[in-house]
Amino acid sequence: MIAMHNLDISGLISRPDLSREDLLDYIDTFPALLWRIEIARSRIEFLNSQHIAGLGDRTGLFMKSPEFRTLMVLPEDLHFLEGFMEAMKEAKAAECIFRIRDHEGAVRWLKLVGWTHPKDLRYYMGHLLDVSGRAEAIKSIIEKDAELQLMIELADNPVIILDFDTKQVVSQNMAASRLFLYSPDEFRNLFLQDLYHRGMTNMVHRLLNEIIFSKKWEGKLLFERKTNSVFTAETSTRFLIFRERRLLRVSLTNITASEPRQEKRKGRGKDQGGHKALLGQDLLARLDGLSDMDSILRVMLDHQLPNFSFDAILFSDIHARKNRVYVYAAGQPFASMACGEMYSYEGTVAQDIERFKLDYLIVDETLDSIKAIDWALFIPKGIRSYFAKPFYQRGVLRSVMILCSLHPKTFLNEGLSEYSILFEPFQRAVQAWRSAQRCSRMKA
Repeated sequence: MIAMHNLDISGLISRPDLSREDLLDYIDTFPALLWRIEIARSRIEFLNSQHIAGLGDRTGLFMKSPEFRTLMVLPEDLHFLEGFMEAMKEAKAAECIFRIRDHEGAVRWLKLVGWTHPKDLRYYMGHLLDVSGRAEAIKSIIEKDAELQLMIELADNPVIILDFDTKQVVSQNMAASRLFLYSPDEFRNLFLQDLYHRGMTNMVHRLLNEIIFSKKWEGKLLFERKTNSVFTAETSTRFLIFRERRLLRVSLTNITASEPRQEKRKGRGKDQGGHKALLGQDLLARLDGLSDMDSILRVMLDHQLPNFSFDAILFSDIHARKNRVYVYAAGQPFASMACGEMYSYEGTVAQDIERFKLDYLIVDETLDSIKAIDWALFIPKGIRSYFAKPFYQRGVLRSVMILCSLHPKTFLNEGLSEYSILFEPFQRAVQAWRSAQRCSRMKA
C-alpha cells in the first residue's frame, strides 16, 4: 500500500489543535477502505490500511486487480461492479452494492462509492465498506412485508393491497370482495378512488402524502360499495415495499353500517337519509373537542360533500353594531389570508342575508357581482361561486358559513339538503370556539 505521507491534507485540518498526525491516524482507522486514483495515469496514489471483512489483508488488492475482483464477487453481481469501473474511467460519480463470499463461504454485502475531486478533475476518490448489517435489516423488512402480502387471505377482516404509485388494486381477500360486492376479477380493475366515498377525497390525499414518511396511518374513513351504499370503518393503512414495488396495505375493522341486503330493502329515499345522517355524525365526531377555528375549518374542508365539493370554507364572525366582520378561512385559495381578518359589515354577504331575510345565499358567478366583498375578498382569491348559510344567536345574526368554489355555478338550490349535513356540526363547533374565546378573555 501507498504510504499516507503522499496524501495532501493541508486543506482538511479545520482545528488548529488537530495535528497532521492526528488526522492521518483518523483516516487510517476509518472503518472503510479509502482510496484515490490518478485517472490519467490509471494508478492508485493513496490507500489507507483498513481491512474489509471477507477480504482481510487483501483488501487493497480489490481496487488494484480485476482478476481478484472477478474471483471474489458473485457472478450475478459482477455487472454492477463493471458499470462502476466504467464510470470511474469517465470520471463520473457512481456507486454500487454487490456481494462477495468470504473464506468461510458466507455472503457479505459491500458498497463502493466514487467521485471526482471538485477542484482537480485528475483525481477520482472513494471508499469501499461492508454494509452486510444494513442489507440484512432491509432484507428482513422486505420478507416481513411479503408475509403480509401472503397472509391477507388468512385475515378474517377485509384487507386490500394497492399499488402505491398507480393506486390500482393488486389483490384482496374474500372478506373484502364480500364487503364491497365486487367479484375478484372486478376488484382487480378498481382503483383506490373507486373504494372510498368522495367526501373523503381531501383526507385520503393527505393520508397518501403523509404515509410515505410515517409508514402507517390509522383512522376512520367512509367507503362506498358497488351498489353505492356506504359504510364507515376503522382503517389501518401501511406503506410497504415488496420486490422494489411500492404498495399500500389497507385493513378494515369495526365496520359500522347496515349489511348490504338490509340497505337495499330499505329503499332509496331512506338510504339517502341514512347516508346523510352518517356523514353528519362522522363530522360531529371529528370536531368533538376542537375549539381552535383553524383546526375546525380544516376538518370541515376535509369532510367533502357527496355531490358538491368545495375548494375552501369561510367562517364570518359578525359584529353588525360595530360594523365589523372577522373572517377565518381554510383552503388553498385563502392560504395567505391572516386569521380573523377584519372587514366592514357594509357590503358583506352577512348584510345581504340580513337585509333580504334570506335563509341562505348562492352566488353563481362572482364576476357578475356588484357586492363590495366579492371584489375585495372572493374574486382576488379566484373564487367564482359560493354558498352562504347564516346562523343566529338570540335572534341576532352572529355567524355565516361560506362554501367556496374556484368554478362558477358549483352550488345549486337543489343541493340544500346536502349542504345541511354541515349545518349542525358547524354551529356546534362555533359555539365551542366562542366559549373558548370567553374563557381566554376572562383569564386575561
